[in-house]
Amino acid sequence: MTARRVVIAHTAVDSAADPSTLDVLDQVTLVAEGLGELGIPSEVAAVQGGRIWEIADRLAGAIVVNLLEAPPGFPYLHTAATAALELLDVPFTGNSSFAMWLTTDKVVTRTTLAEAGLSVAPGGRLDLDHPTVLDRIASPWILKPGWEDASIGLDGDPVCHTREAALARGRDFRSRFPGQPIVVEHLLPGREFNIAVIEIDGAPVVLPPAEMTYVDWPAGKPQVLGYEAKWIEGTVDFDTTRRRFLVDADEGSLPAELRRLASGAWSACGLSGYARVDMRLDIEGRPCILEVNSNPCLSDGSGFMVAAQVAGMTPGTAVEAILNSATLRWENAHR
Repeated sequence: MTARRVVIAHTAVDSAADPSTLDVLDQVTLVAEGLGELGIPSEVAAVQGGRIWEIADRLAGAIVVNLLEAPPGFPYLHTAATAALELLDVPFTGNSSFAMWLTTDKVVTRTTLAEAGLSVAPGGRLDLDHPTVLDRIASPWILKPGWEDASIGLDGDPVCHTREAALARGRDFRSRFPGQPIVVEHLLPGREFNIAVIEIDGAPVVLPPAEMTYVDWPAGKPQVLGYEAKWIEGTVDFDTTRRRFLVDADEGSLPAELRRLASGAWSACGLSGYARVDMRLDIEGRPCILEVNSNPCLSDGSGFMVAAQVAGMTPGTAVEAILNSATLRWENAHR
């Protein structure tokens, strides 16, 4: 791409914020490193409350690296900020506001994927007053707040084996995440995978599939990559989870099926730039989609960036592909 000025716009965070929120600062560091590798000048802008329009004068003639995120309890802040970027008519990296809205809502995402013929974990929306979904979906269950990201809500013991436990956790969610739908899914018993996808020359490229493994995991504890495993260093969950990448020759048709589902999710959800699709195997070894993340972490050591590295990309080449995608989308919109 032709070098031009880049503004790395990120959510302003307080030093006392939770680890999943503070991580955006590590993403800024990684992106700045990649831009330095490319020799592209950049500046960093901390945006308060998603109000990107307050720095509109700094965005003229620049590409915006969109690291505007949704802190816990404000699940659609990044969607609104991205919509504002669209209204400002500046090129920005990552996904459109519509794709972000769709994938933020786990209920809508499940419906979209299923209508596209893509397998999802059995589940649905939990109505605490009429919890008939628990009659239709076999236990054990895992409950999630319907609009949160970064495994927010998957803290403590997120797996429920009894109806009473599921309803109690649901009531806790109703208090902790007011107004949000509650998603309940059957906890699939098989292996868990994260599939990163990056857009190169206008087409999605699925990066090497990563499996989350549980080394020396406590006996009897459900193998779930929850909040502690992702963010709380020093916990058993964090210290005993490991990422490994599949080798096609060792796994039969599984890697191809993981890639097919990831590509299908990309198309069904209208994704662009980069994304991550999380999956788990059912009792028969078939992958089902759990989540579609349209705004995955870009920090050093994150699943997305490690997958890019395994594919032979440096921070610079990954950032270059993401910037090229932003430029192409903006140019196509102005033809």
